[in-house]
Amino acid sequence: KAVSNLISTLMGPDRAAKFNVYAGDMVKAKKPAPDVYNMAVEDMKLDKSRCVIVEDTHIGVGAAVAAGISCIVTVSSYSAGEDFTGAKMVVNELGDGDGDGIVTLE
Repeated sequence: KAVSNLISTLMGPDRAAKFNVYAGDMVKAKKPAPDVYNMAVEDMKLDKSRCVIVEDTHIGVGAAVAAGISCIVTVSSYSAGEDFTGAKMVVNELGDGDGDGIVTLE
């Protein structure tokens, strides 16, 4: 509920209504358990092989890997020293950069 309220406040209710929000308070087991990702995939009837998760911590990567979904990590100042084993790619930021700072793990 808190995440939905934040998105509505930041984006406005009309734009926010176009997004499905899935958060840890919606499932019994929190990350690194894959429950929230599995719930989202099932609810939206998605094919896991066609999904990608963007995470910023090793706990999130663990949840994505446990769910069997590819994961890209955007490194933050508080997670820069973490082990992102299992991520398909680690980047400093998402965008149209020149490729500097991209580390492919697989």
